[in-house]
Amino acid sequence: MTVRIAGVAIFVIAALYTWYGQGYTANFGDVLGPSVFPVIVGIPAMILSASLVVFPSGQVDWPDRSHMARQAAALAILVGYAFLLLPLGFPLATFLLIAGLGIVLGGAPLKAALLGAVIAPGLWALFDQVLGLPLAFLGRWFG
Repeated sequence: MTVRIAGVAIFVIAALYTWYGQGYTANFGDVLGPSVFPVIVGIPAMILSASLVVFPSGQVDWPDRSHMARQAAALAILVGYAFLLLPLGFPLATFLLIAGLGIVLGGAPLKAALLGAVIAPGLWALFDQVLGLPLAFLGRWFG
C-alpha cells in the first residue's frame, strides 16, 4: 500500500509541476521556450508514478524516527530556502542552505559553514557573472 500512496503523491506533484510550468516564459533562452522543460520532466514522471500505482512491487521498510526527523529537517531547510531567497539574496540564502543541509546530514558544523561560505558566492559568480543569469546579490532586506 505504501508504494501506491507514494505513486499517487508523485503523480500529483508531477501533474502540478507540468501544469504550472506550461505558462512559464522568459526573455532569453531556447527557441522552444522554457515551458518545454517541465513537460519533458513531468510527463515521464507521471507515467512512471502511475506504474507504481498499477504495478506495486517490493517491500518497504520505514526508517526509524531519527531518520524521519532528519528528512523533515532537510525538507524544512529547502522550503525555508525558497522563502528566504528573495529577502536575503542568493549568496546568503544559499550559504544557509548548504550549511544547514550539511549539519542535518551529519557533517561538522564548522566544515558545513566553511563549505557554504565557499560554494555560495562561487555559485553566484558562476551564474551571474559567467553565465549571465541575473541573481540578486543582496536581497530585499538589505537593499
